[in-house]
Amino acid sequence: MNTPQLDPHLHGLLNWIDRTRPNRLAVVMDPNTERHCLPLLSSLLPPHTDFLCLSQSGEDVKRIENAYALWSGLDEAGFDRHGALIGLGGGTVTDLTGFVASTYLRGVDFWLIPTTLLGMVDAATGGKTGINLGGAKNRIGTFAHPSGVSLCPDFLDTLPERHVRSGLAEHVKHMLIALDPHSVLQRIERLPLGTAPLDGDTFSDLILESVAIKGDIVAQDPTESTGTRKQLNLGHTAGHAFESWALSEGHDLLHGEAVAWGLGVELAVSAGRSGLESEPGRLLMTLAEAIQRALPCPVIPPASDVLWPWALMDKKNEGDRVQMVLLSGDGSPEVDQSVSFEEFDAACRAVSPTGTTPA
Repeated sequence: MNTPQLDPHLHGLLNWIDRTRPNRLAVVMDPNTERHCLPLLSSLLPPHTDFLCLSQSGEDVKRIENAYALWSGLDEAGFDRHGALIGLGGGTVTDLTGFVASTYLRGVDFWLIPTTLLGMVDAATGGKTGINLGGAKNRIGTFAHPSGVSLCPDFLDTLPERHVRSGLAEHVKHMLIALDPHSVLQRIERLPLGTAPLDGDTFSDLILESVAIKGDIVAQDPTESTGTRKQLNLGHTAGHAFESWALSEGHDLLHGEAVAWGLGVELAVSAGRSGLESEPGRLLMTLAEAIQRALPCPVIPPASDVLWPWALMDKKNEGDRVQMVLLSGDGSPEVDQSVSFEEFDAACRAVSPTGTTPA
């Protein structure tokens, strides 16, 4: 896997097209990226390009119906295995594009252009594709690396503040995995929030730091077979349970917002195991509280007994055990940690709700 680099003028994409000369090219996007981002791209593309715009945006994109619509669209356009896809959008669009490309005709080339901070720091890197099933996150998917990823911070200029916070949650996760907890606490307090107008250059170093951390972990364990890559699931067992519940109830909750809350919960579980009165336990709880303050969630989570069945559906579990990534007393990630309902309940209660939407 090649670690993505900044590509502000999309030269990497253009060189790839010139080098591989696909006989058909299709851009997959949602209504938001068609409106705000496609104008920066369309004039650079060859005349045989098709534009496939999904009717939805957000988490609703990752549905089998949309995969089927794209497969059908490629068939109707006369695609063969010498064609290629470009995914232009946030993490849901890049996830869906990778899944469709890796399954259509048993695999066609694809290139990703993430347009959100979350997509740039996390979703477009690592070679995982996926769609949701029955409200459960990423139940169907493949491991498939794109031919390349163009990180163009200029796309962030149109990003709402809420989506910036969503992306920063994944960046905080990467810092927690790779850096000393005391350093992470200081970095959380200096996150670039409230920047107006949003300047993509502000985030360039942050983006590169995140993709370097994730890229190093993925290179050690590309298909999550040795356990190293599972570190990247920190915050995601609890976060995915919250996100899946919100999706089933029709609440407007972004992936990074759920992950920020999930990080708080899993840090609180970690603190409980270290001892809440111990110095490591206090530090882990301080981190949990700092994340909730910096990245508040707009939706109040339901009671833990409502979320627990969703946590039991998480694809990382084994049998009927809920498994989380926890941090040890020295801040090292520990994967495949079985968590009881009692621990989960206590952690949920410890992480104060900060949202405004009643559950």
